[in-house]
Amino acid sequence: MSELDDLDLRILSTLQRNARSPFSSIAKALGVSEGTVHLRVKKLLSKGIIKGFSAILNPEKLGIGMKAIVCLKADPQRYEDVLKALLEIPDIHEIYDVTGDFYSVLKVRTKNKESLAQVIDRIGRIPGITSTSTMIVLRSVKEELLLNLEALRT
Repeated sequence: MSELDDLDLRILSTLQRNARSPFSSIAKALGVSEGTVHLRVKKLLSKGIIKGFSAILNPEKLGIGMKAIVCLKADPQRYEDVLKALLEIPDIHEIYDVTGDFYSVLKVRTKNKESLAQVIDRIGRIPGITSTSTMIVLRSVKEELLLNLEALRT
């Protein structure tokens, strides 16, 4: 981890909760100048600590409420090609390379069961995939986007 001081963590915490917070408001709340906040954010961006800023959309309100977890096994010799092919499927939102019984765990979002079936069929046709196991998510009990920055404070 890059060396982050308390001010960096407080700026990150504020932006994590609301990326639209004006630097002037952050500066006032933290008791520093707006220029200091600007320079710190610029530094955090250049170091890759802040990857970017975006709006968090509600998939259900947009009609993309079907969520599934797909676990897959693959031929080890073709695994890198499998990962490249998975990156091309827009309905796959997260790909995790994991240990255990499966090679990858995918988070898929679609409009409905029919579109989910199409995505699963497309995944299954990728050369090198030997099997898949799909679980439809009934409800999300916890889906946290914010990181626990308190754990970094010493």
